[in-house]
Amino acid sequence: METALREGTEDAEKVRAQLLARMHDLSEFMKTLKQRFSIWYNRNHNNRLGTLWMDRFKSVLVQGEGNPLQTMAAYIDLNPVRAGLVEDPKDYRWCGYAEAVAGNEKAQRGLEVIWADYARSGIRDAGSGIRDTGSGRRGSDRLMQAASLKSALSAHRSLIFGKGASPWTHKGKLIDRKAAEKVLNAQKGELPLPVVLRCRVRYFTDGVVLGSAEFVRSYAAQWQAGRGREPVVAGTAARGAAWGDLAVVNKMRRAVFGAT
Repeated sequence: METALREGTEDAEKVRAQLLARMHDLSEFMKTLKQRFSIWYNRNHNNRLGTLWMDRFKSVLVQGEGNPLQTMAAYIDLNPVRAGLVEDPKDYRWCGYAEAVAGNEKAQRGLEVIWADYARSGIRDAGSGIRDTGSGRRGSDRLMQAASLKSALSAHRSLIFGKGASPWTHKGKLIDRKAAEKVLNAQKGELPLPVVLRCRVRYFTDGVVLGSAEFVRSYAAQWQAGRGREPVVAGTAARGAAWGDLAVVNKMRRAVFGAT
């Protein structure tokens, strides 16, 4: 097969086209990856049977800039915290934020892109979510890059931990995850963002499209048409915290926060 692909025969080109098509279809890629890995794993572990993953693969289209991207990045970095593995994501080896803190340049550049598209960024807390308000193209000056990285790390940590002594602080008192989920689900209340991000939030797994209201509207019609629905949903504003302009397509009939 390798020789045929290199020589570019007709049959090889058909195989190549099939392989390349998968690269542009995330669902197909994940399906193949899970199937192939499960087969390999089962063969190498006493010929076990069945799947390795109980739940189906899910994906969410995220607006690639500003508050939505920053919030999703913080939620992902808090995965090991929600799993009870660490209290601080910087202490988890396989966390992007931990890599950035440890000096990994790719991880640091990633945080810079998330938090500051431009070198002269004015990262500020707007009250309804921290966001990048800068303008001007990124410069090449090392001092400016260092300042940009420092601001990005500071803003990211502020979003993750807030400004209190503990991220679980609400109205001057400490609460736990169970109490937080009761406030969010049963009472339909609102909590500080660092508290909510430590709960399981279905906006980030079942929201379908996550971004500003305008971004969500631009994709809602296409998503609904593919499911035979009337394209009337304009997006649902996220609740439970000061999410800023965050919205999703899915209305979430079940509990949004915590285990389902």
